[in-house]
Amino acid sequence: MTIQHLTQRELPDLIEGCRRGQETARKAFYERFYGYALSVCLAYADNREDARELLNDGFLKAFRSLHELKNPEAVLPWLRRILVNTALDAYRKNRHRRHEISTEAVADQLVEPYQNDEAILAQLSAEHILAALHQLPTPYRLVFSLYVLEGYSHREIANHLNLAESTSRAHLTEANRLLRRALATQTTDHHARTNR
Repeated sequence: MTIQHLTQRELPDLIEGCRRGQETARKAFYERFYGYALSVCLAYADNREDARELLNDGFLKAFRSLHELKNPEAVLPWLRRILVNTALDAYRKNRHRRHEISTEAVADQLVEPYQNDEAILAQLSAEHILAALHQLPTPYRLVFSLYVLEGYSHREIANHLNLAESTSRAHLTEANRLLRRALATQTTDHHARTNR
């Protein structure tokens, strides 16, 4: 049996080993869920190095709170919630160092009409989409990720990020506009390179 191919019967044993503090079980858990955790953290971090830091902090919190996981089959949503909360904690901790975006500046922007999003996304890899997401200022990226990826409401986002609901909405609008522009540019560049 490899770590990557755990069966549903082996997962509860692995989690129980982690609860008992077994290093081999913790290592196996980390390796098994590393890819998933990194994909979550990349949506919230400024770069891969920061994503790995969030991931490691998240795993430490997960190991400390494994007693809260009642159903081993729910490990992915449980771990995702821990990782997202870890990212939010990091943002709040470092918020004073970040450049804040004025709501008035966003409100004055013209919202571009919707382009053919499905056609744009079909031509791009996850790597391209993630690169476009990382071009967004951190507040925009966080609001976009929480709203689109996690399904949070603007009220929940406002509470987590300590901002007004109207600011959350404005950040989402601007994030969508900037992402569309970046993805359309990447599609055009990709199309030009492949047709040479």
